Amino acid sequence: MAVPEMADSSRGLPPLPPDDLALLSGLQPHEVRAVAESKIQAYRAMVENINGYIIQLSTIQNTTVALHASLPPEVLINVFRHILPTCRSDLRLTHVCKLWRDLIFCTPVFWVDMLAISAVTEHFDHNTDSSLSFPSFVMRSSPLPYELNITGQYAFLLNMPSYASRIYSLSVHLPRESDSISYLTPLLNLHMPLLETMQCWAYGVSSPWLIDRATHRLPRGQNFPRLRKLALYGADLPSRALAFPYLEELTFDDGTYSDSLLHLLIFLGNCPQLRTLNLNIQARSWQAFQEHDAVSLPHLRICSLRIHENEGSWVHNFLERVHVPATAQLEINWLARCKNALSELIPSSPPVSVEVLKAINAVTIHFQYNRNDRNHKWVLSANGLVPGDPKPHLKLSIHNPCCTDEGDEELPSGALPDLAKLFTNSPSLHHLRLRLDSEIAVTSGDWCTILDGFSSLSSLTVHVESCLNLLAVLRRNPSRWPTLRRLSISCRNGSGVHEPLLSAIEKRAREGLGLKYLAFSTSYKKPLSAHRMRRLRELVEEVAEVDELEL
Repeated sequence: MAVPEMADSSRGLPPLPPDDLALLSGLQPHEVRAVAESKIQAYRAMVENINGYIIQLSTIQNTTVALHASLPPEVLINVFRHILPTCRSDLRLTHVCKLWRDLIFCTPVFWVDMLAISAVTEHFDHNTDSSLSFPSFVMRSSPLPYELNITGQYAFLLNMPSYASRIYSLSVHLPRESDSISYLTPLLNLHMPLLETMQCWAYGVSSPWLIDRATHRLPRGQNFPRLRKLALYGADLPSRALAFPYLEELTFDDGTYSDSLLHLLIFLGNCPQLRTLNLNIQARSWQAFQEHDAVSLPHLRICSLRIHENEGSWVHNFLERVHVPATAQLEINWLARCKNALSELIPSSPPVSVEVLKAINAVTIHFQYNRNDRNHKWVLSANGLVPGDPKPHLKLSIHNPCCTDEGDEELPSGALPDLAKLFTNSPSLHHLRLRLDSEIAVTSGDWCTILDGFSSLSSLTVHVESCLNLLAVLRRNPSRWPTLRRLSISCRNGSGVHEPLLSAIEKRAREGLGLKYLAFSTSYKKPLSAHRMRRLRELVEEVAEVDELEL
């Protein structure tokens, strides 16, 4: 039989060896098929062997390149310790060569960093033992502590409790429409002695079990002796199950519109060591609820409250029932157009009052106009200081504080006397610093109300467009603020203000209420005359003309 055309080298294939052609020569068709199949199997076995030789030779070749030849494995491992993975594709580093793969597998820091990437933990298989399974990542991170972000099942932790013992930061996303108690109970029963930080997200409405703990007795702290920081994102997440006794920092975002303070108060009552409290509340208002004993947080250092709706009455209700020590910093950030009276924001009179209002001795108020933001064009901020501490113990930031109950905008100056009423019962408050943008004009009546809010005022610093109304009030009512001894004024429009200034100072001096210090600054180019300056120095112990007052 003739050799088939398939063996012709003209088709671009290499010619068959002469020995193979000789085997096929003179055979019948059915015999050719059997002999060809036998040779095919033999050649396939040879190909597999050759591929194996190629892989082995490539490995040997890779180990002789300059990088590997000059750096011992110990140095390469140290290099891998400094690689910070940012996504799942960084696993391609293990595909460079066998040496890299082996060394990276032996570098726990690399896998700890990989576990911290939520995009990795969300998509990897948690239930297999393959080299790319999530449990394998945890195993390679040993013996180091690691972060864990749970977005699905965590049965592998229950099957291997030693994995949980190395977690130092835990994030849990409760699945939508899940049975929260069934989901969280096994997790809270795990022993995690290194756990320091926990975050928990709940979507939608949570189950009543989060408030009623009578039938579910979960461990409260003994499984997490180092847990100090907890963040809860969900209206009903605060519960005794998560109120660990040694908790020092709590962040709570209601996520949806909650309607009661009760579950939060119960939670706080079980966290006596709390030092930092951050509340981000989007509820319109928290309705009245059954009586609950006042919550004492004697170690509290920072209490931060963020309001998103135009009704902020929940802040007043909250501060009536949660004792904020005088040594703590109270921060309130009101982001919405507010309808409530600013003077009712914080309990300021007996029988319930916030201690920081009694302790502060100085207040700095800044009222500014934001031309670049139509939604928040007015911002009113106030910082209250206590003696011996440069950090404010009271920080108020109120956006658009110029609204009536109907939502109509008032004159911006109306917010100032309203805010000043908040400090009426602050006996230690002696210093007021007030900075107003040029768009804000204050009437004489508003100046009276503002100054009346600081009954024991001894020092007043004002940066304003025009001070004529203020000087008129001080001239007509010198005995109304008998303790005022230091006055500093900076006005952008100083036209015609020199004589009213002198008149107000003379009136106070005639009534035995003379100033000890006076500073005056104006952008108006005409300075005080030598005659007026001489008269002022006869009335005031120290007179200073400055270019700009610093608040």
